[in-house]
Amino acid sequence: MTAPAERPPKSFAQQVLGQWPLAAVLLGAFAGLVVAALGHWRTGTTLIGLSIAMGGVFRLLPQRRVGLLAVRNRAIDTIVLLGVGIGITVLSWSVPALRT
Repeated sequence: MTAPAERPPKSFAQQVLGQWPLAAVLLGAFAGLVVAALGHWRTGTTLIGLSIAMGGVFRLLPQRRVGLLAVRNRAIDTIVLLGVGIGITVLSWSVPALRT
């Protein structure tokens, strides 16, 4: 029997680029915060909720692809991220707009 070939260590750039699912969720949430801070709270909170829900979908990818987005087991991460993301999105659209 032959020993499995060892992979060479990843470079810093490869390690950073391997975290794209987490980066996508964080960038989407940050963009939602910026939009909400500019006065469009419904659009901003919708963007935040959809970004978090997107993290739940990303969590369904194989373990080696999701990087730091994987915290617990796949089922719990997916259920929590999708639940929170959908909850924020629904809540943002169920709050009545202020009449000015």
